[in-house]
Amino acid sequence: MAFTTVAEPPPGRRHLLVTAAPGFGKSWLVRSWLADHSPTWADGDTDLSAVDGWLVVDDLPPLDHAAASALAARLDRLPAATRAVLVSRTPWPGRLPADSAVLDAHDLALPEPTVGRVLAEQYGLDSPDLARAVHELTAGWPSLVHLAGRHLQTGTLATLCAPGTPLHGYAAEHVLAHLPVPQRRLLGRLGELETACEELVGPRERGTLRLLARTGLVVPAGAPPGAYGLTSAPHWLRPVPALAAVARQREPLAAATRRRLHADAAAWHAGQRIWAQAIRHRLRSGDLAATAELLREHGSAAVAAGGAGEVIDAVTALSTGPDAARGANADSRSASTPSPDAHGRGDGPSRRTEVSLLLLHGEALAVTGRLDEALACLTPLAASRDTLEPGLAWRLGQTYYSRAEHRAAFDALTRGRLDRADTVDEALLLSWTAAAYWSVGDRDACHDHALRARDAAAATGDDRALAAAHVALALHAALAGDRAGNTEQYAIALGHAEAARDAVQAARIRSNRLSQLLEEARFPQALAESVDAVAAAEASGNATALTVALVNRSEALSRMGLLDEAERCGERALAISQRAGSGKTAYALTILGDVRARRGQRSLARAAYEEAVRAADTDGMQQCFVPAMAGLACLVAYDDPATARRHAQTAAARANGPLATRALLAVGWTAVAAGDGAAATEAADRAESSARLHRDRAGLAEALELRADTIDRPSARRTALAEAARTWRATGARLDADRVACRLGQLPGASAEEQLASRVARASLEAAGVLASTPDETASAPHVAVRVLGRFEVVIDETPVPGAAWRSRKAQDLLRILVARRGRRVAREELAALLWPDDDDHHRVAHRLSVALSTMRSVLDPDRRLPTDHYVFATPTALAADPAHLDIDLDTFLAEADMGRRLHDQRRHPEAREVLAAAERRYTGDVFEDEPYDDWAVPTREEARAVYLRITRLLATLAGQRGAVDEALDYLLRILSRDPYDEAGHREVIALLDAAGRHGEARRARQRYTAAMRDIGRDTEITA
Repeated sequence: MAFTTVAEPPPGRRHLLVTAAPGFGKSWLVRSWLADHSPTWADGDTDLSAVDGWLVVDDLPPLDHAAASALAARLDRLPAATRAVLVSRTPWPGRLPADSAVLDAHDLALPEPTVGRVLAEQYGLDSPDLARAVHELTAGWPSLVHLAGRHLQTGTLATLCAPGTPLHGYAAEHVLAHLPVPQRRLLGRLGELETACEELVGPRERGTLRLLARTGLVVPAGAPPGAYGLTSAPHWLRPVPALAAVARQREPLAAATRRRLHADAAAWHAGQRIWAQAIRHRLRSGDLAATAELLREHGSAAVAAGGAGEVIDAVTALSTGPDAARGANADSRSASTPSPDAHGRGDGPSRRTEVSLLLLHGEALAVTGRLDEALACLTPLAASRDTLEPGLAWRLGQTYYSRAEHRAAFDALTRGRLDRADTVDEALLLSWTAAAYWSVGDRDACHDHALRARDAAAATGDDRALAAAHVALALHAALAGDRAGNTEQYAIALGHAEAARDAVQAARIRSNRLSQLLEEARFPQALAESVDAVAAAEASGNATALTVALVNRSEALSRMGLLDEAERCGERALAISQRAGSGKTAYALTILGDVRARRGQRSLARAAYEEAVRAADTDGMQQCFVPAMAGLACLVAYDDPATARRHAQTAAARANGPLATRALLAVGWTAVAAGDGAAATEAADRAESSARLHRDRAGLAEALELRADTIDRPSARRTALAEAARTWRATGARLDADRVACRLGQLPGASAEEQLASRVARASLEAAGVLASTPDETASAPHVAVRVLGRFEVVIDETPVPGAAWRSRKAQDLLRILVARRGRRVAREELAALLWPDDDDHHRVAHRLSVALSTMRSVLDPDRRLPTDHYVFATPTALAADPAHLDIDLDTFLAEADMGRRLHDQRRHPEAREVLAAAERRYTGDVFEDEPYDDWAVPTREEARAVYLRITRLLATLAGQRGAVDEALDYLLRILSRDPYDEAGHREVIALLDAAGRHGEARRARQRYTAAMRDIGRDTEITA
C-alpha cells in the first residue's frame, strides 16, 4: 500500500527526525527503509549506549525544551556507527541532535500523480478529475487519501467528510481529539477564513500556526483571489480542507465570533489593499453598508486584481438582502443577476442596487466568462439611449467583443461619449474600440483609436488605462507586421498592468505575447511561457485570456509533437468558450482542426474547421476566419480540388498582415492538388515574401516545401527541402522536420544517410500518431509493416494479416528469411535448402519455391494493384525483400540505434536521448522470439540483441550524467532482464544505488550479482 513518496532516508546524516500528524505513514516508511537491517526499536527511556547499528525511537511523546536537550545530548554521545531515527507527531523543540536531518509532513504528502495512481490501482477510480479533487481536499495526506478511495467506491465527494463516514471518524478521533486546545481553536478559525498568513493571525498565534504547518494540518496555499501584485507577498497557508470540514462540524464557531473574525480579517486585507478579500470578509461579517462602500470605492480594482468572483458574490448578496449576505459563500456565485428597473436600479428585499454596482457586476461577470449574465445586467442600462456614459459603453462593448459579436460591440462602443478624452473610462473606451477594429482587420481605424487611447490614458496618468492603451498599440503593430513594435508595446503594457495590480490585463498581455512567439515560430519558448500564461489567466479569473492562452499552448504543444496534450488543451479552451457563449470558440475549433488534421483524423478535422469558419464568419472575425478557412482548404485539397481552391481564394481575399502567409500557402497547396503548377509557383513566391516580411519562420519553411512541389529537377527539389528541414529544426517543430526528412529520403538518388533519416522520421511520426504521407501518396499503395521483434506479424494498412491468409507456412517462412537478410539477395538454392532441407529433387523444390513466392506476393498485395517486384525482387537466381516498400521494425530499430549513436558522438545529447529511447522502446523482443529454433535467424537475432544492449547501456549512462538515478537504474535493470549475467550491468546498478545512499537496495543488488556470478562459475563479490 502506498503511503509516502520518500524512497530512502537522507544520506550522510547520523540522526533523522520524522515529524507529522497521524496517518502520514511515518512508522511504515521507517520499516520499509530498514527492511534489510535489524534495528533496535526503543522508547525515550531505553538505554541507548547498548545499541549497535540502527536505533528507532517510535511514537516519541511531546517534549519540552529540557527533555529535548537531554535526549539530544544522549544521542550525541552514541558511537559514530550508530544511526538514530526519531518518529514523532510533534515537532522537535529547541536544538536538534548533531548531524541531524528532518522530514516533515510536506515531505511525506503524496503529490497529485501519486494520488491518482493510488485511487486507480487500489480502488479502481481511474479519473484525473477525481484524483485532482481528492488531492485538493486531502492535500496528499496519505491516510485521508486511502479513506477517500474507500468511500468513493460507493459514495460521493459531497459526502466524503460527512459525520459517520470513515474519514470523518478518523479525523475526529485520531487527529482533532489529540490536538492541544490552542491548536484546535486556531484550526477552526483558519477553516472559517480558508486562507491566512502569519501577519493575519497576529503575533500571539504565529507559533501555533507554525506547529500546525510542520505537522501537516496546515499546508502552503496560493495567494487568494485579488492578491495579485503585492510588493511584499505573505506566505499564504490554508488548513487541509477535509480536516477543516470535520473541525467545523464538531466545533462550529459562535455567530458573534465568526462575525468578529471576518471583521478583523476585512480590516487587515483592506490595510494590505487586497480589496477582493476585504470585500469578501466584510460581507461575511454582516456589515452590508461597509461592504457596499468598499465595492463602490474599490470594486473595480478588486476585479482587476483577480477578485471578480468575490465582487459577484458581494453584489449578488447585497441585491437580495441581509439574509443572503449572512450566508454568502463561494456557492453564491451561481446566484441570479440583479434585475435593473427603468431607472437602472435593481430591486431587492431591503434596498435598490445602485447603477455603479450594476456596472461593476456586469464587468465582473464578463471577466469570468459569464457573458450572457453580463449582458442581462448591462443591456437594460443602455436601452433607448443614443449615447452612453463611457464606463457603460466600454463594459458593454468589451462583453460583446468577448462574445465575438463585433457588430454589437461597435454599436455599443461608438455610442460612448467622449467629452474630454482625459478620464480613465474614456481611455478604456478608446482602447477597446481599437481592439475591436483589430479583430476585424481594420488597420487604420485600429491605429487611430489606439493613439487616441494612449493620449487619453497619459492625461489620466492611470496605470490601468495606460496598460489597455499600449495593448491596443501592440495589436496595431501586429496587424501592420511590426514585430519589434509589437514586442515593445506589450512590454510597456505589462509594466503598467503590474504597477496597477491589474491581473486581468496582465493575463491578457501574457496570452497575446504567446501568439507573437508562435507567429515567429519560437515554439520551445512559447511552450515554456505558456505555463505561466495559463496560470496567470487562471489566477486572474479572466476567462477570455484563459481561452487564448490554452489555444496558444495547444498550438505550441502540437508543433513540438505532443499531440495528446495539445488536443486536451484545445478541448478545454473549447469548453470554456462554449460555457461563456463566446464566438471565440472559433479559435479553439481551429487548433483542434489543425491537431486532428495532423493525425489524419480527416472527418473530425473537417467538422472542426467548418464549425470554426461559421463561428468566425458570423461577425467578421478575420483573425480566426482566415486560418480556419485555409486549414479547411488544405484538408479537402485532394478530395475536392475545386472546392478547396475556392476556400483558399476566400481566405487570401480576406487576409492581411501575418495572416496572408497562411492563406497564400493554402492557395499554393490547393493548386498543387489541382495540378496547376504555375499557380502553385506564384503562391509559393508570394508566401515566401510574406513570411520573410513578418519574420514567420514556420511560414517560410512551409513555403520552401511548397516550392519543392513545383520543381521538376530533383537536385533543386532536394535543395528546397533541405532548407525547409533546417528551418523546421531551428524552430523546434519536430513533427514538421520529420515530415520533410521523410520526403528527402524518398527523392530519387537519396543518399544512404537521407534514406536512414527518412525511416527514423517515419517511425517517429507514426509513434506520434501522424500520417507521414500526403493523401495522394497514400492512395497509391497499401502500407505494409513487417514486425519481427518479438512475435512475427504482417500488418497491412493497420490491419494484421490473419494466419489463414497465408495458406502455406513455407510462404510465411520465405518472407521471414528475406526480412532477416535485410535487403540482401538470397540465392534460390540457399532458400530451397533452408525451406526443404530433406528434399533432393531440385525441380520439385524450385516449383515449391515459386508457389511460396506467389503466395507471399498475394498476401502482401491481395488486390494485385502493384508490380510483382514491388515488395520482393526476383531474378532467375536470387530473391530479395525491398526495404524501401516494406516497413520492417528491425530495420527501423537498427537505423534509430545507429543514428542515436552518431548524435551522441557529435555531442548532441538531447537529440541522441530521444532517438535512442525510441529505438529502445521499439525493441519489444528478440528477433523471431516466437520461433527461437531456426538456425538461419541466429546471426540477425544476436546482432539486434547486441545493439539493444549497447544502446540501453548508453541511455543509462546519459541518464546518470543528468542525475536521473531512477531512469538510469530502469535502463540497467532492462539490460539485466535480457542478460542476467551482464557483470558490468550489475556493477553499475550497485554503484548508482550506493552513490544515491539507497543502501538497502544496493545490498539486495549485491546479493543478485553474487548469485548470478556463482551460476556461471565466478566467485566474485562486491563489498560495500
